[in-house]
Amino acid sequence: MLLLASLISIVFSLFFYCQALSSGLGRKRWAFAGFVFGPFVWPMFCMKKRMKVNELFGFGGLILRA
Repeated sequence: MLLLASLISIVFSLFFYCQALSSGLGRKRWAFAGFVFGPFVWPMFCMKKRMKVNELFGFGGLILRA
């Protein structure tokens, strides 16, 4: 059981590391958060990513225009 928990922690750590790398956020910070908290970090990660986009483009700007 302990081996499974540590394996899941490592998987989420790698997942959040890759997501942070592609989003331009702090890699080590999100990898550590994924290692400690697992999937419970996902809503906070999405909010931080949205805040980063709003900081770059503003609230009225669209990223993809149809």
